[in-house]
Amino acid sequence: VHTSDFAATGGEPLTLTTLPGERATITNLRPIVAEEWTPVPHADGLALFVAPASDGFRVSNVVEDGVPLRRAPSGGANDLEDTPPEAISGPGEWCSSIRQGRVWVATADGEPPGERIEICDVGGFGASGNLFALTPREDGLDGPNLVLDGLTIETGFHGLLIRTGSVTVRGCELRKSYGDLLNSACGRLQVEDCEFHHFGESAIDITGPAGATPPRPLAPTAIRGCTFRDSVLLRSAGQKGVNAVMLKGGSEHMVVERCVFRDMETSYGALTLGGATSGGLAREGIGLIARNNLFQRITGPWVVLFAGSQDCVFANNLVIDSRVREIVHISRARGDDPETLNVRPRVLNNVLFDNAVEDAIVSIDAGAATGAQIDFNLIADSGTQFVIDGRPVELIDLPALGVETHGLGRAPLFRDREAGDFRPAAGSPVIDAGMALGALLPDDFDGVARAQGAGWDIGPFEFVPAP
Repeated sequence: VHTSDFAATGGEPLTLTTLPGERATITNLRPIVAEEWTPVPHADGLALFVAPASDGFRVSNVVEDGVPLRRAPSGGANDLEDTPPEAISGPGEWCSSIRQGRVWVATADGEPPGERIEICDVGGFGASGNLFALTPREDGLDGPNLVLDGLTIETGFHGLLIRTGSVTVRGCELRKSYGDLLNSACGRLQVEDCEFHHFGESAIDITGPAGATPPRPLAPTAIRGCTFRDSVLLRSAGQKGVNAVMLKGGSEHMVVERCVFRDMETSYGALTLGGATSGGLAREGIGLIARNNLFQRITGPWVVLFAGSQDCVFANNLVIDSRVREIVHISRARGDDPETLNVRPRVLNNVLFDNAVEDAIVSIDAGAATGAQIDFNLIADSGTQFVIDGRPVELIDLPALGVETHGLGRAPLFRDREAGDFRPAAGSPVIDAGMALGALLPDDFDGVARAQGAGWDIGPFEFVPAP
């Protein structure tokens, strides 16, 4: 797929789906056959190969065995359009020339590419390789009511670029993006039971009305029952950081729930509540809720970042087996601007267990938050220190500051950790030990109503006794 100028307005849903029992892939990646690759010498002895790209088309993504590779920077004005092969400095890098119609690849394993390489080459200078782009109509009418159901979507740069209309993504697999798999600014979005993997920027990046031009109202968004895994930390020229879900730019009243974040290396956090739109704004995220989620084997600076948020909540989640600088980091959206602090951030009822933490379990920068509530969390084998208003505080000293006055420090006792069953076993200290959150937390990861016992349980699962 290269380009479609299809235009539609709101109304009855336009559904793209598959026949029962079948699977459809929509892609703008194309394979390069083995015979098209030619070895070329490299000054540093790299296994470098060249193949023809579409004449006059820019290459925006190169994928090897399903994994996006790193674009080599040239440092010139036309960095993305015309990069010489000499810019490649290591295996797993690529570059291309729109003028020569060629793409060069230094394979990750040093072997000839064979049939393993796919590229996205799209028309004209500056073409980006977005697969779906829903842009506002010139007549001012709202865009389509689009439903993507049961599809596999893979892309050169952004998979879905949503600027208008209403989009439901249900039961889809989204993969292989050099940029974001799903990027939304002021569309209406529901994402359910999808799998996101092998992305070079964000799996989902949502910018609210504060970051839109022109500003448009943004309806509530739900991201529910999804799996985010295997991010690709490329650190290429022109790329933003890597995270699974970023909600910023005035995003309001959005829910991320019953999702699994695992096996990810990030440059922000797996989840960002707020952000740094245009360098950082006040009220980047308003009323955002992350509840009943699982975070496992996350590597990077943080698991969760609050930045310029207001009344945002991180509740009843599990963070386990992760290696980070801090599990929860709370900072201004713009470091030198007190107007971009976090107002009433809440970290409640979470299980933070068996993590390798370099600096602090939870860190609040100096002047970065007002009215923070951090309590009823089970914290064990994940370090011994918080940072409160820029000052290190040991766990044992937190209650004197009004922090973790009801927190627990014992192992949570899972039903079967080795098998990935993190439901509480009988006798677990999380049972009935959480804060009652009412309508903010009506059920658990499995959809079981809360509370089942004398009180709310800590973590994403309510304890249900055996029948």
